[in-house]
Amino acid sequence: MTKNTYSISEMDIKDFEKCQNIWDLKNNSATAQKFYNQIKEGNRKTFIYKNSNGEFIAEISLVFKDPAPQFTIKGKRVYLSHLIVKPEYRGKGIGTLLCDYIFDYCKKLNYSEISLAVLLSNYNAMRLYHRLGFTRLLCVGEDEDGKYIGLLKKLN
Repeated sequence: MTKNTYSISEMDIKDFEKCQNIWDLKNNSATAQKFYNQIKEGNRKTFIYKNSNGEFIAEISLVFKDPAPQFTIKGKRVYLSHLIVKPEYRGKGIGTLLCDYIFDYCKKLNYSEISLAVLLSNYNAMRLYHRLGFTRLLCVGEDEDGKYIGLLKKLN
């Protein structure tokens, strides 16, 4: 039996359309355009989890300057955005692998904190983030997707 292999790497903007394999870019065109523009401007870095066939399985992004000031502080706090794993691959530790990868990446950039927002209705994500150390409440809010909480993790 062969072991499944994977890789995590920063996504090249020319491969942005391949994210369609993970989430519906066409039916979320405003979000897709926003993410594309942020990558192009250098404000978003997206990392892709690929299987041994090069198939996009999951993604996670970092945003360095967010319009909501509690989520980013220049040189100190970065925002974890859009962790998503294809449904058939969930529950296999891929989200944890991606988070650990970006925690190390952020430490190398000398960030001491990482924040995120999670929908209150997304129990699986809230459980994952709490397990990974996102334990400080930054804010409670609501947007077009629903009610959410902002959480913070110290990177030590």
